[in-house]
Amino acid sequence: MDKKRTNEGDASPPSPKRQKIGATSSSSAVSSSTAQILQLQQRLQSAEDEVARLQERLQQQEEESNQRLLAMREGMIRYGPSWNGKTTDLDIIDNLTRLSPLAVHYNANVTNQFIRDIPEMLWWQKILQPFLNLEDLSILRCTNTFFQLYWESVLQQNLIRVPQGCPTVEKAMDLAVIFSERKEYTETDPLKIRLEEGVHEIVGDHNVLGRQMNVTCSHITFVGSGKNQTTINGGFKVNNQQHVKFEELTITNQFGSGLMLQGSETNVDVLKCDVKECGGTGMCVHHGATVTATVSEFMENGIFGVYCGDANTKARLTDCKMHHNQSHGLEAWSHAVVDLHGTKTDIHSNKDDGIRASIRAKVNIHLPSQHNTSHDNGDEDRSQFVGGSIANINADGTFTHVVEEEDDVQ
Repeated sequence: MDKKRTNEGDASPPSPKRQKIGATSSSSAVSSSTAQILQLQQRLQSAEDEVARLQERLQQQEEESNQRLLAMREGMIRYGPSWNGKTTDLDIIDNLTRLSPLAVHYNANVTNQFIRDIPEMLWWQKILQPFLNLEDLSILRCTNTFFQLYWESVLQQNLIRVPQGCPTVEKAMDLAVIFSERKEYTETDPLKIRLEEGVHEIVGDHNVLGRQMNVTCSHITFVGSGKNQTTINGGFKVNNQQHVKFEELTITNQFGSGLMLQGSETNVDVLKCDVKECGGTGMCVHHGATVTATVSEFMENGIFGVYCGDANTKARLTDCKMHHNQSHGLEAWSHAVVDLHGTKTDIHSNKDDGIRASIRAKVNIHLPSQHNTSHDNGDEDRSQFVGGSIANINADGTFTHVVEEEDDVQ
């Protein structure tokens, strides 16, 4: 009986001490889970903060990149397509607004401007001596705003000097093409190529053009220091260019013509020039070109002094002289029209005819018939051939046609 009770007593509830231990164990488990949740929440918050920082940094990088692209775009517009973002060998432009004023030492809008108390001539003669031509300046302008502003000031001068700005006439012509792409020149505001004293060689294409240089721009003037001071050893070819001028030069081309002017859009002025000792014709005008020559001489050339040929070709020669040429002094051919003006006009001592008009070409002499326009030539002073006409035009506009025996058709 007692044993049974004893067994029943074993099934009684645990003692209070055992209950306390169980409760403590359960509470520890709950605390551990709570700590793990808090830790995960902290890690999640840290991850969210890091994402926010990365997004902010990415946005800053995009803004900086856009600013750099904008600066590069503005730099290319200002300094040209070859600009690489550098103003000096040591710096890369990140902010044109910040760095550009630091490189500006010259105000192109102020005449006779001194640069940090250094005279402009000293810049050209000493400081810029290693790259003292406009070709180099056209490249250097991309590296520093001083050179860019100086380049712009050079453009405003409408002047290329040979040999100071460019070593040769042909390089000056190449540079004139660049100038013409950046500025519009006009008849009243032309680009000038100034040739200093001395002999200037034109190489050209000897086999094709006979040492002639192509004039590839309109509104351009080649001006020398005087026909007794500046000599061009070579010739010029003008094809469909407008308002081209040659002033105060001597032109000689032993391999071909001195001036080859052609094309219906071509108009050329020749002022105070000598065209002499050319292997071909001194001045050849054809295919509808127009020329005005004043106080100029065409002499000692291998064929004609002046040749004008083809319909719509026009020449106005004022106080010009044509002498000692191997063939005719003046040849007008096939519907061309030549007008002679000025009392100093003189055509003499040519090996063949003085004036020859052929195939319905016209030579109008705007001088009295008694003026000794053509004289002492090897053959005829005036020769008319197949409908060619030579006539003096009086002050009242009437013609005085001096009858010459017309040449037979040969």
